[in-house]
Amino acid sequence: MPAAILWTLAILAACSIPGSDLPDPGIPSLDKAVHLGVFFGFGVLWMRALDGRVRRCAGWVLASGLAYGVFTEFWQGWLPFDRSPDPADALANAVGVMLGVLAYRFWHGRTTRRA
Repeated sequence: MPAAILWTLAILAACSIPGSDLPDPGIPSLDKAVHLGVFFGFGVLWMRALDGRVRRCAGWVLASGLAYGVFTEFWQGWLPFDRSPDPADALANAVGVMLGVLAYRFWHGRTTRRA
């Protein structure tokens, strides 16, 4: 569980960095891919942390990940420096969590059937 907790805190820390301090790689939509990937990690790590209760925890991980993804966007709007909320980022966060949970369930199902 420590990895999931650290990942969750790292997301908040990354969302708290002033926008002017972030590099601009000049690649369109890279920001959305990063959001998706970060929240994919959230989904996988929390599913792994709660392993053994896969069916019961999937709903919790989805709900908390969706709420956290929306919260981080509101958080960026509340910061007193160059950050702003973006509904498209919140959507990328949601898709990332869903894909992370699905990927973990798929992987977990395949590995438990082999054992």
